[in-house]
Order: sequence, then C-alpha cells, then structure tokens
Amino acid sequence: MSSSARPIALIMMLVFALSSCSSDSKTETERLGDELKTLLAAAGSGTESFLLPDETAFDQIPADPANPITAEKVALGQLLYHETGLATRPNDMERTGTYSCASCHHSAAGFKAGVPQGVADGGEGFGLVGEGRILGADMDPIAAADSPHRPDLQPLASPTTLNVAYQEVMLWNGQFGNASNSAINSGLPADILSTPGTPKAENVRGLSGVETQAIAGLGVHRLSVEADSLLQNQPEYMQMFADAFPASTETLEDAAKAIAAYERTLLANRAPFQRWLQGDENAMNEQELRGALLFFGKANCVQCHSGPALSSIPGSTTNAVFMALGFADLDTTDPRVHGAVSNADSRGRGGFTGNPDDDYKFKIPSLYNLADAGFYGHGASFNSVRDVVAYKNAAVPQKAIASEQLDSRFQPLGLSEEEIDDLTVFLETALYDAELDRYVPTELPTGNCFPNADSSSMADLGC
Repeated sequence: MSSSARPIALIMMLVFALSSCSSDSKTETERLGDELKTLLAAAGSGTESFLLPDETAFDQIPADPANPITAEKVALGQLLYHETGLATRPNDMERTGTYSCASCHHSAAGFKAGVPQGVADGGEGFGLVGEGRILGADMDPIAAADSPHRPDLQPLASPTTLNVAYQEVMLWNGQFGNASNSAINSGLPADILSTPGTPKAENVRGLSGVETQAIAGLGVHRLSVEADSLLQNQPEYMQMFADAFPASTETLEDAAKAIAAYERTLLANRAPFQRWLQGDENAMNEQELRGALLFFGKANCVQCHSGPALSSIPGSTTNAVFMALGFADLDTTDPRVHGAVSNADSRGRGGFTGNPDDDYKFKIPSLYNLADAGFYGHGASFNSVRDVVAYKNAAVPQKAIASEQLDSRFQPLGLSEEEIDDLTVFLETALYDAELDRYVPTELPTGNCFPNADSSSMADLGC
C-alpha cells in the first residue's frame, strides 16, 4: 500500500469502527423501534398512516361534508350524548329520564357497554364500569313493542363510539350511512337501504354513518329532542343549540349532527402507540414493541386492521370493511343476555343486504381500548383479548358455517405462545388511552345523573 493510500484506508477503518460502535450502542428498545419504523413504512406511508389527530384539530378529523365539525356542535353534542333528561318513555314516568346514549357507550367501558348486551331503557344499575347494568325485574323482552314492559335491548354487543370518525357506515352490519362520498352502501336498492317504516329509512338523508345512526338512534331509543324537549325549554340548551345551528330547519337532524360531531372527536390519541408515533420513542416498552412488530409483520394484523383507528381506512371497499371470521352470536344462555338472536342479526351484513355472499360478515372494529371491556366480538363470545388472538392464530371458527363462507384471510398465523403474549400486550396496553374521561362532561345543564339516572344507578354513581 502506498503512503498516500494509508490515511484513506485508516479513515475508512475508523468510520466503520465508529459506525459499528454506534450500532452496538443502541438499546434494545431503539433497535426494535427502528424495525417497527421500517415495517410501518412498508404497511403504509410510515408513521403518518396510523396517527390519530388531536381531538381539537377539527380540520384533520374525517367528517361528513354535510356536517362540518365545530366547537359549538361538539360542546352541545357532548351534553346531549350524556343527557338522561332526553329519555322519554311514553306512559312510564318511572323510567322516563333514566338513560342516555352513554348508557350503552360510556367512557368507563371504552365507549362500549359494560355488559355483553347493552340495555338502555328498561335497565337498572351501573356498578363500577357499567358491569352492574341489569334488566329491570318488570321488563319482558318478548312483550309487544308498544308495551311499557318492553326493554330497549341491543341485538349484538354494543360497538364502541371511540374512533368512529374513521368509519363510513355504522353498526356491525353497516346498515347506516349513505353519503355521496362513500361507495359502501351506494349500490343497494332503495327498499333495502332505506326501508320505509324502519330506522334504515333515515338513509334517505344521504349522510354518513355516524350522522345517520345518531338520527335513527334518537328515535329508536326514545330520546326526545323535539317538541317539549330540553332543547325547546331548557335555557342553556336552547342557547347552545342556537349557537351550533343558527339557521336550523330541523331540530332532530341538527341535534343528531351535534352528537355525531362530538362522537367524531372521541379519539384514543394518548395511547402509548400514538405517543410513539408522535415521536416519544420510549412510550412503548420492549414487549409492546415486539407485539407491534408482530402486528405489522408476521401476524399481519394490519392487513385488516389499518389506518389511524386500526379498523379500516375511509374510502375502503366493502371487502376491506366486512369479514366473516366465524365469531359466535350472543349466548342466550348467559343470564346477562335476554331475548333471542334473530336470523338477520346472526347473518350480519347478509341479514341487511339480503345477499348470501354477505352472510356472516361483520364490520372490522377499531382496536383501541380493548382492555376496558371483558368481552369481544359482535356476540361477546370472547372473554379476553388473548382469547381473540389465540382464536385468530388457530383459525378454527366458533360458528358452524360453511368453510367457503369464511374469509380467505382467516388463516392460521403460526404464532408461538410467547408471540401470542407479546401481541396481546401490544393490543391491551400500547393501544390503551387511559384518559378517556377528558371526553366526559363534569355536569349537565339539568344537573341530572349520567350516564344513567335510575335509582340503582344513582346509588352506584354517587349522584
């Protein structure tokens, strides 16, 4: 080697040594974090693909073009969502004013119900996180629809309202939503999509799922916002409604739009994974990072659970929003479940569209704050997050349906027990926003107890 070449060679050796030293000096957390960034870049456009916006960044939150999010709407919607004073049960003053939207979608349960089958009107009690909600002794699930003894029971496990801004259609079967910027329900015949005399008739308004469900829900759940309601008589609500909708022409639709605007701001953006995406590289521990690598890598959960909510991405095709994974329906032998499961509810998407190809398909849910509830799936057929992971790892259906009806993506994952543990920890803790109480009002203008105001709930809640 010439004397002139020696300095260059020495410099190259020094650079290589320093580079190796730098690589060796990385902690395991940093190394796993680097691997995750590489996977995220392959799964989308990097960390931005999975980042939830701040709940006050209204221009960044997906919204219905016919219902722009404003601070005035969100403030009103938050109160209406929790207001038990809207509950109006005809000819039953004892239960009037005792339930709210939040009865089946409250923060303590990750904006789901605290029990496998949500019960609003006709329910009693709350417990600590909603687990104490029971059916009133005088209620009869098979009573006539107009009977004062007919309760308001959910036919499937109550889906969360957390991160619903990223869902174009609502309910497990997607029956609510008919916005012009969504293709999911656009090809359905009018007699199916907006069946007269049913809650689906609200689809004629051409609104997104969140807004349409809010409109239909106010009627189905007997929450009055029109004549003689609080919006017409309570001074604070009257002023807030005028501020939110200064040119209102229909109280029902506009009140529902306020609730929908509020629901769109319910974002789990303080979860450790979200903080990591925001740049805090120590927000997740090593096991959570290993679980994230499995989620976006070997287990390929991101194939179905994608986008900021880890549900589906706005603009997705129907095939990317609904899947048949063989989950079982509500267990009618469970003392917490009342009534029967209808054929239409059991068939999921197919029960709505009438298309056999849609049978047993259900909407892909968001994966945030799963740990807030002790049951999972449209039929609450799993008791832990780990049970769901193990189920998908084995890919053996709970429900006895033909193999050709199962989604082709429902395949064994080949995970070890340790990998199942790591993936479970990522789902339970890295995707857990512990500060959902920020979305709950400190009090209502009426001073009513919420989310329930029956005597048993009031005792549980300390109202």
